[in-house]
Amino acid sequence: MLYVYGDLHIHIGSAQGRPVKITASNKLDLWSIIFDYAPKKGLDMIGIVDSGCTGVTEEIEELLIKGELQEHSRGGFTAANGVLLITGCEVESREGIHSIIYIPTFQGLKRFQRYMQTRVKNMRLSTQKANVSFVDLINLSHVLDGIFCPAHVFTPHKGAYGAWTAQLAERIGREIDQIKVIELGLSADTDMAGLIAETRNFSFLSNSDAHSPPNIGREYNLFRMQDKNFEELKNCIDHRAGRRIIANYGMDPLLGKYHRSFCPRCSTIAQDSSPTFTCSNCGNENIVMGVYDRIMAIKDYAEPHQPVGRPPYYYRVPLKDLPGIGPKTYNKLLNAFYDEISVIEKAEIDKIEKIAGSGISLIIKNMRSNRLNIIPGGGGYYGKVQKINNQ
Repeated sequence: MLYVYGDLHIHIGSAQGRPVKITASNKLDLWSIIFDYAPKKGLDMIGIVDSGCTGVTEEIEELLIKGELQEHSRGGFTAANGVLLITGCEVESREGIHSIIYIPTFQGLKRFQRYMQTRVKNMRLSTQKANVSFVDLINLSHVLDGIFCPAHVFTPHKGAYGAWTAQLAERIGREIDQIKVIELGLSADTDMAGLIAETRNFSFLSNSDAHSPPNIGREYNLFRMQDKNFEELKNCIDHRAGRRIIANYGMDPLLGKYHRSFCPRCSTIAQDSSPTFTCSNCGNENIVMGVYDRIMAIKDYAEPHQPVGRPPYYYRVPLKDLPGIGPKTYNKLLNAFYDEISVIEKAEIDKIEKIAGSGISLIIKNMRSNRLNIIPGGGGYYGKVQKINNQ
């Protein structure tokens, strides 16, 4: 079996010299993600969620013609450097909810485009609101032999639980049986999701939702596969034939920029008991509900309930966001250990100390054991890791 690190939610900033994801860096182009950023992060598999945008599809086709990508017979696209590209399409449905359809083949991408061309205004742009329902997207995914995944489900902006419903089953009925996986998002973890009863039927993905190169791989997953291809990814999500998601790695929810409720009137981040529906500072009732507060409001259990075999969730922080790691130290660590995931997960602590000093080695050691001290985020601002006193 292979052990494969994957981040399956990465955006494209530009393709064919034109914008794709308006809010993303134009340095996020397809070739750079596959052949530069993914190897530096240590990712074996990447999901590009703007693959159905026409400019991105054209660039995929160009790489296929050049031989830098090869379509796998069991789905997915193998790059010349060994990285597996999973093509996906993030769509905003009529309900205002974001979902991703992962599509196994190039022909499937073209079929997706034909379906969408009369349902969105501009096929070149990412994550547009489409004239389709949430259930329509589930059915489309089935037709394309794809994987349907509600995206960042707990966020107050476009998340299924965060912005739409307390229970998916109440909205979509028996179609919920077609959902096999959900994406937790940056402000939630496995235990938080486990407070909601129906999530026990889903696999969980922790992905970066990267809009800039440094944020690729800030959350990722470890998969156990026989080979790197789309069918094996599907098997992991369905827990078939010994294939599975081994672990989720993601930021502590306290670091998320939507962790607690936020008052846009007086810029107060809630600190009182949860759930918070009204600003304790100015009395404003039109607050932005945080992920933690929303889950506390809709939860079914007082304690998390997880199915047997649920993968562990490990708190991780990108090296760039750890105190004391500037560009010089970052480059020294990558020169020694090849990629960022190797530094975070595999490198011996005493070897890290020799290269970067005792303060850096201690904070990485603490991160591996979930013992970082966090200054919480909220109101659209990420939290921070506290510096260790002896750094």
